[in-house]
Amino acid sequence: MNWKLPNQLTVGRMVLSIGFFVLLGMYEQGSECGRWLLNIAFVLYIVAGITDVLDGYLARRWKLTSAFGRILDPVMDKILVVGAFIMLAGPNFTMAPDAVDHRLPAWITGGMASAVQAWMVVVILGREFLVSGVRGYSESQGMKFPATPAGKIKMFVQSFAICTALYQQANVTVPMWAVYMKVICVWLAVIVTLVSGLAYMNKARVLLLGRDE
Repeated sequence: MNWKLPNQLTVGRMVLSIGFFVLLGMYEQGSECGRWLLNIAFVLYIVAGITDVLDGYLARRWKLTSAFGRILDPVMDKILVVGAFIMLAGPNFTMAPDAVDHRLPAWITGGMASAVQAWMVVVILGREFLVSGVRGYSESQGMKFPATPAGKIKMFVQSFAICTALYQQANVTVPMWAVYMKVICVWLAVIVTLVSGLAYMNKARVLLLGRDE
């Protein structure tokens, strides 16, 4: 393996991701340390996001791209984002009986304090499986299938939604404006995920139909 700084950052993001998931798994609503667990997880996620941007930038600038980075970097991105949504849809994020979120219709939050519902996780995970499958088949046929701007926007919106849900649940649970912002960000992340998936499918249309453009 080419053990240069970009790859070190990628491995570092793996370690940060593990810590992030452990913290979310330990979280319990109403517990004394619950707020601190979410705040630390919030910081870890942001640091992991910074390493994601930095390792790609350095690899391109210093021309240190490697097979290790090309394979592990996008995999770690998917693990971090999809894993975060899975954890936020877990039972420890079920809405408390006295939560102000109950003012919203149940279908909007699904009874989740994070506003992340199980079906949303299925949509996000399904999109990643579908795009990864198409990309793998495309590259096996010798056709490049690079990331699109829609995919990059999707990643940013998803990360923003995750950070918003964490911060709101940890620090601003009572004001309705904060609840509205959390819900809007989560739903927007799902919508952008669907749109970006359609954009990838449109790009892969020629490949899937076996036609020449």
